[in-house]
Amino acid sequence: MNTKKMGLVGNGISKSRMPLYQEYLGQLTGIPVSYELIDGDGIEGFDAIDEIEKRRNDGYEAVGVTHPYKQAVYGYASPPLEERFGHIGSYNLVRFQGDKPRGANTDYTGFMLGCQHRLQGEKPGSIVQAGAGGVGRAVAFGLAELGATRIQIYDTNEQQSADLVGSLKGYGYDAEALSDEQFEEAVVAADGLINCTPLGMHAYPGMAFPAQLVGSQKWIFEAVYTPLETEFLKLCRTKGLTCMSGYDLWVFQGLDVFQIVTGVKVEPTDELMAETFSWVAG
Repeated sequence: MNTKKMGLVGNGISKSRMPLYQEYLGQLTGIPVSYELIDGDGIEGFDAIDEIEKRRNDGYEAVGVTHPYKQAVYGYASPPLEERFGHIGSYNLVRFQGDKPRGANTDYTGFMLGCQHRLQGEKPGSIVQAGAGGVGRAVAFGLAELGATRIQIYDTNEQQSADLVGSLKGYGYDAEALSDEQFEEAVVAADGLINCTPLGMHAYPGMAFPAQLVGSQKWIFEAVYTPLETEFLKLCRTKGLTCMSGYDLWVFQGLDVFQIVTGVKVEPTDELMAETFSWVAG
């Protein structure tokens, strides 16, 4: 069987565990996989599209795309692999299919898979989401497709939240941009809280939601996974809320990448979750 060649382009990705993950999935299924990290950090004149084109010409199946190149590939990888991927406004995977590069967003599909796994079939309900950037857009459209009754978006960049809300409304979803004055009341009334801001990362300590407002909700999603246990996650666990973490997103979007490339679905067994957790935690 021919080796499935994949890669990831981004800045500062030298410690990514995705090569280990995809090659592990290949071992589980008997499909040979090789995975290359294409790190543009500090390289003068680095052009992500040129690098992706080189891999397409070298017989790669797909190249993942992370910060800061997701927007750059949006016009390049056209048309989208599925129509729904085009709604989000950014791609994090370029799949080479025939003579065309096709765009996909596995943050979007991975979030939906992880959410269904953690909520065990329950609907998301009404949501307050902090952060309307690239991951925020993918998550918001995932929530909408999962049947969230209302999605309220808060971002310190008001134009960014307005743009996301406009996109959601354009596809018939109930969405609203929250002002500073509306934020606290909306958080308390929400069924779920979503953090898609950098707050909680090692370099950006803190929480997007005031601690005193957390606890009346049913569930949360924390997009940050470095560290694995953020202040927000720890608080929500003590409050007894159902928690979906950035690690969950990483696991499920990786499973979706593998399925898109190979056509083979791998189930998120306890053994798989434990194995991949050991890599990320390490």
